[in-house]
Amino acid sequence: MQITSLLVLFVGVVVLVTPSFADGDKPPEYEPAPPYFKPPKVEKPFPEHKPPVYKPPKIEKPPVYKPPKIEKPPVYKPPKIEKPPVYKPPKIEKPPVYKPPKIEKPPVYKPPVIVKPPPFHKPLPPYGHYPGHPPVENAEYIKPKN
Repeated sequence: MQITSLLVLFVGVVVLVTPSFADGDKPPEYEPAPPYFKPPKVEKPFPEHKPPVYKPPKIEKPPVYKPPKIEKPPVYKPPKIEKPPVYKPPKIEKPPVYKPPKIEKPPVYKPPVIVKPPPFHKPLPPYGHYPGHPPVENAEYIKPKN
């Protein structure tokens, strides 16, 4: 803010806070003084003043001294000392005996069962027999039946 605006603001605050100069010219309101020469009019006369009666304070007897009760101190009991635990060496577990892993045997190879065809007889040569062999009489049983 500029200096002039600050000054205007300050002057406005001072004017609002201070009492008005017009109020200083008014005289205080008049209050008539009470009449000192006339006694007040009272219907009842004032009571006569009586001085207070002095009463000596009561003196109480001081309390009789009673010594405090002293309780017997507790008898000292030494704490129970437990025997320290006997040292027990840790149990050493034997390592397990090595057992080789079980190896499953592979199945035994069984060759496939080949069904043999029935024996095939060679066809007989022409003329029913081989050369140099005698002719077969029962050639029907040897020939394959197709």
